[in-house]
Amino acid sequence: MADPGGQNPGILATLGQGVQAMNRLVKLMTSAFPQTTGTSGTATGGAATLPANPVGFIVVTLPDGTSAKIPYYT
Repeated sequence: MADPGGQNPGILATLGQGVQAMNRLVKLMTSAFPQTTGTSGTATGGAATLPANPVGFIVVTLPDGTSAKIPYYT
């Protein structure tokens, strides 16, 4: 690709490579951190009873901007 202004012939190619890299990064992040589909107060499927006290909480920011704490156990 050539620069329409003729100033830097490689600039559009470099920008195109940057866009491609960002698209790959978005796909990778989406597969590593999938979108949530909602919340539930109960679980089914034979899960074991969790301990009364979690080790800690993971704080996440929801799409609407509010924060949520997800407990984790060891």
